[in-house]
Amino acid sequence: MHFTNIYYFYYLNVIGGTETFLYQLAKKYKDYDLTIIYRYADAKQVERLKKYVRCIKFTGQQIECDRAFFNYGADIIGNVHAKDYYLVVHADYEAVAKTNPNFMASFSPKINHFIGVSDLACKAFTKVTGKLCEKSYNPIEIEKPKKVLNLISATRLSKEKGKHRMEQLAAALDKEGIPYIWTIFTTDTNAIDNPNIVYMKPRLDITNFIANADYLVQLSDNEGYCYSVVEALGMGTPVIVTHCPVFDEIGLKNKENCFLLDFDMKNIPIKEIYESELKFTYTPLPDSWDKFIIKNPSTYKEEINTIYTVQALKTYEENHIEDGQLHMIPNPGFKWDVDCERMRVLTGDNDRHLKFVKVVSERKKD
Repeated sequence: MHFTNIYYFYYLNVIGGTETFLYQLAKKYKDYDLTIIYRYADAKQVERLKKYVRCIKFTGQQIECDRAFFNYGADIIGNVHAKDYYLVVHADYEAVAKTNPNFMASFSPKINHFIGVSDLACKAFTKVTGKLCEKSYNPIEIEKPKKVLNLISATRLSKEKGKHRMEQLAAALDKEGIPYIWTIFTTDTNAIDNPNIVYMKPRLDITNFIANADYLVQLSDNEGYCYSVVEALGMGTPVIVTHCPVFDEIGLKNKENCFLLDFDMKNIPIKEIYESELKFTYTPLPDSWDKFIIKNPSTYKEEINTIYTVQALKTYEENHIEDGQLHMIPNPGFKWDVDCERMRVLTGDNDRHLKFVKVVSERKKD
């Protein structure tokens, strides 16, 4: 078979600049007879290229064409019979020559044309090789990007917390080709194998992440209250939840501040979820704990940020206290700084009844 234009690249990787060049070239010039030849390739790269141009794996066959364009290497040029042979200069070869001064030795003398993808590439190539290099910027057509759906969950990935429903929701989004990132704060990392799911270690406060999400997702079998849902609504972030009875009580209204899904996950309104921008105000239900708490004044002072200077009352050894972190105090009267928890152990204020130090002073951490 005779081809008009072939573009050869040794290995089409899963990502890369040359891979993008070939894709943009194929997309923009699909009405011309273009053929991409490769030795090795990521299957998805070939799949997207085949929407526009012919793609052929090189297996040692003879190739006849009018013009052959080589990207970086030209290792198959002995099997290519063309009227014109082009090298596409993608790199700054002045910089390349500093680490690989013999780079031109790999180029066949059959190559008689050079095309650089920028002024810099052309000038650098000509400076190093003395060969004329014409310029053609890389083709590019910017497509209007789809919105990326930003989901968030903070949950165990167990049956009762709806792991199987989360898998079904992810599968439904994938089926519809919706781009999304689902951030899950959990210790059950990699429990759901999906490239769109990002696992994060749990932390005490994720309100910044919730506020930045399009939806908080909680697909439990049941809930008695569900703080994360209430927190999300309070920040104006809608939620995707199963229709647990308590959600009616705390003020969830389908398609107003949430999407309520059936427990069997049938008829998920994926398009509405993706396209909707729910705007609402939400006030959490008022608590009444003041009816139950005895109202004596607090005697607590914050300890978490306090450093204590303690003084040894007597010498002790590690085996006197069930704490592997404690070390021998050489002499009574020795002073050093400890945090709150350590102070409690050493003063016997930790159900150990072994008092080895006294507190001399305290101060806030710097």
